[in-house]
Order: sequence, then structure tokens, then C-alpha cells
Amino acid sequence: MTPVKLSKDAADYVRQESDYLRRQNPAAAKKFSLAMKSAKRMLQSFPEAGNSMHGLQIAGSLTLVVGDLLDYLYDGSQVDVILIRHGRMLARTPDVELDIDLEEGLGSVAKGTRSSF
Repeated sequence: MTPVKLSKDAADYVRQESDYLRRQNPAAAKKFSLAMKSAKRMLQSFPEAGNSMHGLQIAGSLTLVVGDLLDYLYDGSQVDVILIRHGRMLARTPDVELDIDLEEGLGSVAKGTRSSF
């Protein structure tokens, strides 16, 4: 299975959305939690399942549509979810620190800015 990591922005969205939904509508919170778990399993098994039509204007980025939109990068060995947003939210460039190595191209999301999904 392919490892799936969340950027700080993506992890913050999941926490904030979960907290909000738990207060407002516990059933919706459960549905959101199940959708995020399903998305993780999908990306672990099929890391190239996303499409390039709905996502960020970042070369190589993909978007998995599961109610919410998960924008991510897949380097052949790991999925880095860089942004999660509601389907009606405009795509924005996330605040993600990248390790840039000119010899190897863009690296993965900088250490310390991602968490396990």
C-alpha cells in the first residue's frame, strides 16, 4: 500500500471541519469521517485515481473528488495530500513548504509540515 501523508493545511482542514461538524451535526461529522477514511484507502490502493481537471495549477498535481476535493502529489512511492477543500471552494495555492533540490526536481513536502492521514 502507498503511504498517504497530509500537509499542515490539509490536516488543519480535517480538524477544523470535524470540530465544526461535531458541534453542528454529528451525523454529518460521521459522514465526513467515513469519506476521509475512504479517500485514504482509495489513495493507498490507487494513488493515481485523481484527475487533473479539478485541481491546483501545480504540475503533476491530481485531485480526488470524494464530496470534498483532495489535491495531492504522487511521486511514485508516496501520496502527499497538499490541500483538502469543499467542492464549492475555489482552488488556491496552498501554503506548503517544499524541499527544492535542483538535481532531482521538486522534493516531497518539507519534514515537519505533514502528518499521517
